[in-house]
Amino acid sequence: MDDKKVGFIGAGNMAYAIGKALVSSGVIKAGNIMASARTRTRLDACWKDLGTKSTLDNEDVVKFADIIFLSVKPHLICDVIKQIKQSSGPAKLFISVAAGITIATMNETFGVPTRIVRTMPNTPCMVECGVIVYALSSECLPSDGEMIKTMLDPIGLVEEVPEKQIDAISSLIGCSIAWYQMVIESMADGGVKNGVPRALAYKMAAKSMEGSAKLVLETGNAPAVLKDQVTSPGGSTICGLYELEQSGIRGAFMKAVDAATKRNQDLGKK
Repeated sequence: MDDKKVGFIGAGNMAYAIGKALVSSGVIKAGNIMASARTRTRLDACWKDLGTKSTLDNEDVVKFADIIFLSVKPHLICDVIKQIKQSSGPAKLFISVAAGITIATMNETFGVPTRIVRTMPNTPCMVECGVIVYALSSECLPSDGEMIKTMLDPIGLVEEVPEKQIDAISSLIGCSIAWYQMVIESMADGGVKNGVPRALAYKMAAKSMEGSAKLVLETGNAPAVLKDQVTSPGGSTICGLYELEQSGIRGAFMKAVDAATKRNQDLGKK
């Protein structure tokens, strides 16, 4: 992919995480990347250090790049597409990171069949430990999927999924990061209540969550099996589990996923 040029319309944290990974992994040369933003503040603060090109004009990005990331907020994406569509064409591949905005909506806004990839990355991509799911429009080339995997693999797990699943998966991989942080915070609060220093409590809770996730991924065992392995009859773990079940923790998480999924679907209808 050395000869490919990549553009970012929107230069926020997620765009920067992807751009930085492309450069540091050697997938794309810094000089072959251009980012745009409404002001120079963000561009000068971060992107300049990467050695990439920058501009305040979104059309400059489309004219420059073969692959364009649409990394603006969902409520802005259709306005951005209307602004740049005259510079688009079948040779361009557009990758959206906007939650809730469907391929059909974007294609309709472009006004002509366009190669579009709808993605959902999560914030751990900023520390190269993220999850990115994507769906391809029918106009995409057979090679587009492999190109997406090559570009995004340095920042996390990359999986192709049917587009109809993205709203629900967005809740599992995107919204859930805030919920996991709440779990870490609550666990740490419990530690502090019992005499553990705050900084140490955060570290222990976060590392234990990381290890628990790694057990699921590397052993292939269901969470219920791993839970049972550390739950002795009459022990402290089962006493804690009982309190969590009494508080309805399973139902609370299921409701959170359901509510977030419905909100993602609502965003796509606006």
